[in-house]
Amino acid sequence: MKKLLFTLLMLVVAVSANADGLGRLARKYKKYDGAVYAASIDELDKLKGNSNASVTAKAEAEEDDGIKRIVDKMKRRGVRDMRVLSLNDCKFNVKARFATDIENAVPSAYEGFLNFDRNDGRFSIYIQKHNGYIKLLLVMAGDDNCGFVEIESDNEILNSLLNFD
Repeated sequence: MKKLLFTLLMLVVAVSANADGLGRLARKYKKYDGAVYAASIDELDKLKGNSNASVTAKAEAEEDDGIKRIVDKMKRRGVRDMRVLSLNDCKFNVKARFATDIENAVPSAYEGFLNFDRNDGRFSIYIQKHNGYIKLLLVMAGDDNCGFVEIESDNEILNSLLNFD
């Protein structure tokens, strides 16, 4: 019995040690009031009603929620998956802690591509290259926009812009 418990404990520790840093960060911050986390492209409808994430579309002279249309379009254009953590509606102290924590949460497989630092926050883009597809990580750490968006894509246009096949 002790061997079984020890084995299970070791398995949990091993899985935790190898867990995705962004996933750990999302689990930590999604519990705060105002935080929204969509773990996949199919969960993006969780962003409805979140400030700065509203999407509407005109369809046959009627306005409707455009998130489903956007998701369908992204899938047709080569977006395999994505996840989003939005802290836009959280308190200032939560956003400030996130700005510090995100530095250590970006997986080492990502390469820095673009970084803007301003008085009101930071915006960074990271790229991870795989065979035939890429992952883009957009990080926003500021007073208004705060969170991350990770996009996995096999979009030929993005691949050609970044010069790999």
